[in-house]
Amino acid sequence: MANLKNDGVEALRADAHRQYLIEFAQARPVFELPEPPKTATAHLWRWSDYYPMLQRAAGLLDVDQTFRRSFMFANPGLFPKPFMTPTLDGACSLYNPGETAPVHRHTPSASRFGLEGSGGFSIVEGEKCTLGRGDLVLTPNGTWHDFGNDSDREIVFIDVVNDPLSLALGATFYELGYAETDPATNAPVTKRVQTVRMPKGNSERLFASPGVVPKFVPHERGRNADASPMFVYRYDAIRANLEKIRDYDGSPYDGIIVEYVNPVTGAPAMPTMSFHLQLLRPRERTQVHRHTSSTVYCAVEGSGTTVVGDRELTWSRNDVFVVPGWSWHAHINAGDGDAVLYSVSDEAAMRKLGFFREQARDLAGDAIDLVFGG
Repeated sequence: MANLKNDGVEALRADAHRQYLIEFAQARPVFELPEPPKTATAHLWRWSDYYPMLQRAAGLLDVDQTFRRSFMFANPGLFPKPFMTPTLDGACSLYNPGETAPVHRHTPSASRFGLEGSGGFSIVEGEKCTLGRGDLVLTPNGTWHDFGNDSDREIVFIDVVNDPLSLALGATFYELGYAETDPATNAPVTKRVQTVRMPKGNSERLFASPGVVPKFVPHERGRNADASPMFVYRYDAIRANLEKIRDYDGSPYDGIIVEYVNPVTGAPAMPTMSFHLQLLRPRERTQVHRHTSSTVYCAVEGSGTTVVGDRELTWSRNDVFVVPGWSWHAHINAGDGDAVLYSVSDEAAMRKLGFFREQARDLAGDAIDLVFGG
């Protein structure tokens, strides 16, 4: 009798599969999980490894023929997908003097962070945003942007983009073929690089003064009204702010940390991405915590170690590393000087969706919720 019943169940499932139906009991292991699955791994890309690769590529590959001469950071746990985490991807790029990348736009939100050189630029919606070491340039959803090198020396920068999130949501659109209207003929003219239409230093002049915003200009640029209208954030200004508040206790989990925000609303600079700069003071060791947001880091100053689970990622200037979501981690600056980390995460998206959860450990070592669903 039991065999007949089992045979009937198997026949039922087989018939259901032919109609693209799956019995709920069979599907439960896919989504009834006690915690998020571990796919991406903690990983570090050393400047001493990826910079020579960029130099080799610069001598072999013509930027005009490759569209963009970059290397994607591919997480070992996700390889061969070119993703750093399940929601974020990133790349490193080197541009020789005079080189440019063609103008384009897309629905994923993107960012550019300068590592070396002072002649980099990105033209975003007609605003030329110069890009020096530590400067952050945003290209929100739907903004036309290009980039290049105006100087007589090479420049190096990294991008972090939420392509994987956009792909997972079925919302990715990329556009090329940028054109401007010729004032003499009123006809569209295809261009590789945008014409600069905004005044020099437009973002800083309009939006970088703390506590005030101009009322005579629109605060929406591009397709996303929630994205910051300030396209460039200067490292010197953000670093100076860290210095002003270095004597506070700071976060037990991140030291002295500040967030890049939309100066009009105070919300994250991008609706789906969060950007931070944090100072780890000499001999500072943060407490362990974990959160559902995954984070990409770049070491800007000093050196240190980030412990992720049972792994130690020892980093120094220009090293890039990733802490996957829901991974216990802590930062250590064992040196006598300051260490500064820049980071990009999907925290803004997680919070908007109600998926953000953060935990620490109590004195007994048990996990305790700091944030759950906010």
